[in-house]
This record gives sequence, C-alpha cells and structure tokens, in this order.
Amino acid sequence: MRGKHMLRATLLLGAILLLAACLVIPTAVFTENPYSKEKLRPLSAPGADRNLVRTKFGNPVSTRENKRFWFYTNSRSVVGIIGGTGGFDYTDDDWLVVEFGSTGKVVYFETADVGRCSSKGICLEGDDIHFSAAATYTSIPSAKENECTVYLFLEKLPWPLSAGFAEYLVDGKKIGVVNTGSFLSIPHASGKIRVSAYDMSISTECTARENLYIKAIKKRDWSWKTAEDLAPVSAMEGSAEIGKRRLSLPY
Repeated sequence: MRGKHMLRATLLLGAILLLAACLVIPTAVFTENPYSKEKLRPLSAPGADRNLVRTKFGNPVSTRENKRFWFYTNSRSVVGIIGGTGGFDYTDDDWLVVEFGSTGKVVYFETADVGRCSSKGICLEGDDIHFSAAATYTSIPSAKENECTVYLFLEKLPWPLSAGFAEYLVDGKKIGVVNTGSFLSIPHASGKIRVSAYDMSISTECTARENLYIKAIKKRDWSWKTAEDLAPVSAMEGSAEIGKRRLSLPY
C-alpha cells in the first residue's frame, strides 16, 4: 500500500512540475515488480522448495536461523523527473522473506515495503533483521540445565553516531548482527566463553541456568569497525536494556 500511495503522490508532484517545464517519465511502465502476485504464485505450490526459490529469485541477499529464512530486496524506478541540467528518480523499494520448514519446503513467504515489517512481525533494517513487538514468532531458545543464556546488545551513542550495527562472534563463530534497538540471545555451555564485536574480544565465564549480558560500545569515530568497550554488565542493567529492544534473528 505504501508503494501505491507513493506512486500517486509522485504522479501528483509530476503534474505540478510539468508546469515548471520539467519532463516527467512514468518509468514504472518500463520496470517490472519482481514480487508481484504472479511472480510469487509458484511459491504456493505444494512442492516449492529452495531450488525453486533460487531459480525464480536468485541467491538471497541474507539468510537467518541456519537458512530457515531467506531475504531478498529490490528497488525499481517508478517516476523519473528531468529538469534543467539534472534529474532524479522516485523508487519503489520492497523486500521479500521466504521461510522453509524442516524438509526444505516453503512454509511462508511475504513481501513488504522497505521500512515496514511483515505481517508476522519480521523487520529488515539493513544488516539487522529482527522481530517487532507484535511478532508471532518466538525464537529465544531455552537453555538446558548445563547451559547459560547469553544476551548480546549494542549501546546507543549520541547523535550523529546513534545509528549503527555490530556483528557478534562467540567462540570464533559468527552469531548475528544487532543495531541499537535489537539484541541476540543464544544458549551456551557453562564455563569459559569468548565474545567478539568490532575489533575487540573478551573471555569471561557463564554459569549454568543463569543469564549473561554483554554490551558492546562503539568507538566514537566514523570507521564503524572499532569498539570503545565490550564487557559483561549486571543482570539488573542487562535485563533493563534487553527489555527495550527487539529480538534479532541469528545467522
């Protein structure tokens, strides 16, 4: 719906600009929506699987939860405006999520405008893919008796460095990406644990049947690769911070 409203608004703007001797080109008639109902219909077939999805849409730009979810994005021009010595495009930006079951068959798919979450509460924000408050999925795995639960998050810096992402690694394995509004949660065997984010790594201990909260702080520079700090925080601080954030989907 957002894309349609945007198209109507840009067409109205185009009509106004015509009076100012600008050339308006409805480029949408020359570009095809790759996530139209017709394009997505094969995914509803009983035998639809990863091979069919890859054939129709190519390789995904991102995957999550051990390739349970595949994600695609697309941007297409809908209106081009040329005036004076320059011009610009209005685009319709969409994304597609496809979920596979344990047998590799498609069990769910949906497309949405960039900036909007799916009806099941999956939200794509750049490299961070997380659940909204209204998500119908719950993916925080329960820790076993000999495991702890590890929560990983990123502190929000003041503007203009308030945006950003951090990729977390645990014991050398990439776990996922968080932004300042999301967190990752994983179970881990009790004992020593090594956590990395940006250019920093720490070793600490996790206790069975307890929660371990680890916070990354981005260094106040523009590299987006350096950390100011990476350390465990108290259960009180950690639980309060996690309560403000949304669960991010792990790799």
